Amino acid sequence: MAERRVCVVTFILLLSTFVNSKVFTRCQLTRELLKNHFHQKTFLSNWVCLIEQESDRNTSAHIVKTPRKQYYGLFQIGSEWCKEGKKGGKCDIACESLLDDDIRDDCACAYKIFENEGFKYWTKWETRCKGERLPDIEKCPDWQHPPRASPERMKRTLNRQRRRATLKLQVYKKNLIVYKK
Repeated sequence: MAERRVCVVTFILLLSTFVNSKVFTRCQLTRELLKNHFHQKTFLSNWVCLIEQESDRNTSAHIVKTPRKQYYGLFQIGSEWCKEGKKGGKCDIACESLLDDDIRDDCACAYKIFENEGFKYWTKWETRCKGERLPDIEKCPDWQHPPRASPERMKRTLNRQRRRATLKLQVYKKNLIVYKK
């Protein structure tokens, strides 16, 4: 009876998250990590490697080892860090929230795990990332300068810079004409 209940709950979890799941590209993932406070660039490639090895960049990844030991989401966070159906665990979040495409809570919990246990918490990082060649994320457009402003704000800033440059050029030309006389 208990096994059947676990199967039904797992099936419902998988079915409900299938609609809201996302598989990131490497650059999309890098951008999302930068937006979610993973600014230490020395570790960013390690995080990308970890996620690629643990979940293949899929937000709905869910592994059931035993009814009491399950792993959720991009980072494959263990069930001791969350609680099924309601907030709880060491990260005080619902396990289901680790399976949707909003990765803010996933990132916060993963960072908490990292602060407590380091990368060694994730066995696939230990075996497949540590000391290995890490993913090349430097080619991603947001690697050097993550976007800080909305496109509209960037447009206004560029227009303001153009106007200032035009005014400076006009003043320069006017002074040049006066100087020639």
